[in-house]
Amino acid sequence: QGRSVVGGGNTEWGLTGPLFLPQVMLGGAWFTQAFGDPAAVTPATLLQRAQAAAQEQLGLAVAPARSILLLLQACIPQYTLGHWQRMERISRFLAEQRLPLSLVGASYAGVSVNDCIASAKAAVEQLLGG
Repeated sequence: QGRSVVGGGNTEWGLTGPLFLPQVMLGGAWFTQAFGDPAAVTPATLLQRAQAAAQEQLGLAVAPARSILLLLQACIPQYTLGHWQRMERISRFLAEQRLPLSLVGASYAGVSVNDCIASAKAAVEQLLGG
């Protein structure tokens, strides 16, 4: 799955001015199945697959002027089968026992930054009685 960001540049990477910076995330739990051993896959293979995904999903037909590849492993939680049912049981238990505990963050109710912000806001509202 891919996502795109429009930004004003990143001086850390020497990028300035108005930019279109598509970011493509590949593999996840299926990385090894799709690409093989992360230590052995070539950057060219990953870049080719990312460019193909950007073309297919975002309609980008022009090759990028510059590509930056970061291979990050085990960086985003991926829930196991039954996660949401476990979270429901835990939430019910906390409510029934009236425990002053809130579970917030990517490990509990959504892995995106927006999910984390929303769960934190909901926890604060609940603590404040709202």
